[in-house]
Amino acid sequence: MKPILNCCVYMHVEPDLMKGNQSMSIHRIENRASRTADITCGCRAVSFYESNPFLKSGDWIAPLLLPKEVQTLLKIPHADKLLRVLLGPKGVYEWVIARTKYIDTLFEKAAADTFSQVIILGAGFDSRAVRFHKELAGAKVFELDSGTTQLMKTIQYVKKGIIVPDNVTFIPINFEMESVTAKLEKAGFIKGAKTLLLLEGAVQYLKPDLVLQTMASILGLTGPGSRLILEYGEAGMVDWQDNGVEQLKFGLNESVVDLFLAESGYRLLDRKDSKELEKTFFTDSRGRIRNKVQGNQSILVAERM
Repeated sequence: MKPILNCCVYMHVEPDLMKGNQSMSIHRIENRASRTADITCGCRAVSFYESNPFLKSGDWIAPLLLPKEVQTLLKIPHADKLLRVLLGPKGVYEWVIARTKYIDTLFEKAAADTFSQVIILGAGFDSRAVRFHKELAGAKVFELDSGTTQLMKTIQYVKKGIIVPDNVTFIPINFEMESVTAKLEKAGFIKGAKTLLLLEGAVQYLKPDLVLQTMASILGLTGPGSRLILEYGEAGMVDWQDNGVEQLKFGLNESVVDLFLAESGYRLLDRKDSKELEKTFFTDSRGRIRNKVQGNQSILVAERM
């Protein structure tokens, strides 16, 4: 492995994307995405130092990406209880940790499934390319997200001496304006290979037509046996981040999940809603739910047909 400064970072900015009202729209989208990434990273950092064993998870990198004063606060006994409140409405923190634990278990199995490529769309401050470097050693890993978020992340990696595997490529992209297919192919992605694809906390912020375009691009890029991990919310869910409520752009009701996947070239293997994840990760030996999850989110695993 090698330091991040020498790893493959593919940077490209379209000059016409920074003009007029278009740039204001892009700036707003990237700011919202960045706040989502910040909150997720904060939740995982708090979770790593949790005093509650049910809420403790293994993202040791997340705390290192936070300011020093926050890192110090995290290590104070029982500070996790205060920080949970600051991270959002009750149950949001629990959802982030439950989904993190579940997706981590899927990545732990990646080596056995022999994927030759991994795509993490809307990666934010996701650290699985590093944390699961042994499981992903036989695959090329492509992380796609806004250039702003990726730059913040990679700078922190450098400062903290976090080593990134040689097989990881960072691709900055504006999902509203640029082609996923073109970006991946230019960065060395091989079409038709067996690929593991993660969309965690991503599609909710894209317009429905853009989600369908992205799914079509994915189908054209990936080969048989490829697998999709997709987090989504129910249609009509709102975003609580902007000092109020704002309807998210994309959601799926349970009744249309199979149809959505079939039209995208995938078949459902597994689906976990918030209550199922709550039961899986937060149930004690007496069968009691120790922590409640907020919201109507789900995670599905599907295979390319």
